[in-house]
Amino acid sequence: MPLIVDAHSDLLNHIHHHRTLGRRKVLEEDWIPGMKEGGIGLRVAAIYSEPELLPEMALRRALGLTADLLAEVGESPSAALVTSSEEMDQVLKAGRVGFILGMEGAEPLGTDLRLLEVFHRLGLRVLGLTHALRNQVADGAPFRPVKRGREGGLSAFGVSLVEAAQERGVLIDLSHLNETGFWDVLEVSTASLIASHSNCRALHDHPRNLTDRQIRALAERGGVIGVNAASLLVEPPTLERLLDNIDHLVKVGGIEHTGLGPDFCDYLAPLMSQASRALVPPGGGRPVAGLSGDRDLPKIALGLEARGYSAGQIELILSRNFLRVFRQVF
Repeated sequence: MPLIVDAHSDLLNHIHHHRTLGRRKVLEEDWIPGMKEGGIGLRVAAIYSEPELLPEMALRRALGLTADLLAEVGESPSAALVTSSEEMDQVLKAGRVGFILGMEGAEPLGTDLRLLEVFHRLGLRVLGLTHALRNQVADGAPFRPVKRGREGGLSAFGVSLVEAAQERGVLIDLSHLNETGFWDVLEVSTASLIASHSNCRALHDHPRNLTDRQIRALAERGGVIGVNAASLLVEPPTLERLLDNIDHLVKVGGIEHTGLGPDFCDYLAPLMSQASRALVPPGGGRPVAGLSGDRDLPKIALGLEARGYSAGQIELILSRNFLRVFRQVF
């Protein structure tokens, strides 16, 4: 079974909920078996703070989620935290499942760059600047139309944050950022970038998806785009259409700049607050028909093989492209 790198997962919110109820070894019991069956050897675990926690409680939630990940990795003989390219290679060679700490929305940092250093020491290696809302860094791309004033790009703090993150070997993730902010990041960036879980706007005109111009620009900078399996971003929401998005990314940006960020998160629906539900249309977080979660990811490899991709090309998409960028940046 080919190795799969998942560039974006919200499993920390699930783990946090169950640890709050007193459970332990949630990762080992609920996640590792399905990840191994699906071939996932490395996964970015994202810190996400729900809207009602912003801004005051974002830092506390982020520290709590980080503590949960560290505790769970310590309780799981199958898992390991990855903070460097050397650790990544060691974990993969040993057959363990590696987790990279990410942040989906920089709200926990407020406007204090010192907190970036704190989270970096705790293991943060991937930084998504926004979620769907505006924060101190930039404007997010909304899931559904909202009434608001003019969209903005990077703030002065946002520019400083991108520069400081890249100086520390933290990979900037452009998913969820609006288009103005996207171009601002490319202007100030000095390192490779990713869009961990975004699709193609040419196939579905949604603000969360990337235009062909964005795809080309990110590829020219050596970055990787991970296709997102959430039905909201795939139209019609089927596995075949998701494969069409991979085909389009390969055609426009190149096969060395295409990866996977399936963003399986329907399991969070029962745990989501009313404020979080209001951001996403009903059912938008469900995966496309044909995929139910981690165990089904080999279907993507089979679908690509049926479309004429070689074994080497499939390995690039499933893992080697993101591994390349991780090695460059970490």
